[in-house]
Amino acid sequence: MMKRLLIIGILGLLLPLTCRAQMWTVQTNVLDWAALGTINAEVGMSVSQHFSVVAGGRINPWEFQTHDPDAIVRNQQKTAYLGVRYWPWYVNSGLWFAAKAQYMASFSNTGIWRKALKEGRNGFGGGLSAGYTFMLSKHFNLEAGIGGWAGVFKEYGFYSSPEKNSVREEGKKTFIYPDQLSLSFVYVF
Repeated sequence: MMKRLLIIGILGLLLPLTCRAQMWTVQTNVLDWAALGTINAEVGMSVSQHFSVVAGGRINPWEFQTHDPDAIVRNQQKTAYLGVRYWPWYVNSGLWFAAKAQYMASFSNTGIWRKALKEGRNGFGGGLSAGYTFMLSKHFNLEAGIGGWAGVFKEYGFYSSPEKNSVREEGKKTFIYPDQLSLSFVYVF
């Protein structure tokens, strides 16, 4: 499944290379970095005056200990996505709406306020988001957005503690989650 999405995404990015007015973007979301160091990047390519295609991902391998030796704080994940954005005015400026296909290889998180552990593997689905891009200069933009995604995890677990002492829920799970709260720095070239 992941290989097919990757091949489709690469072909989707290569086909418009014959267009004259292409603009590429590279961006990173500052709020993801603030979420316990989630490494993230997205590349985009304009395919017309009103549409662009995007591909991106997030990874967070970190786990943190607190003053309580039993408390672990983590927001671990491995996520990849492919999508399309619609810009009512012009690409890379102003309001935008987006749809994407997303695959989450795995996630595992516990929190500062709760010791419960949620983890999942092989999650796939689709997402919708919207936002606004502020043009700061010829090559730099600032972007704010919000979105969510829905789908299914083939393996899911919800436990009362990181040690998995008490099972609250296990098995396959369908979901609707908030997925994107972004404040991103964008480089346009």
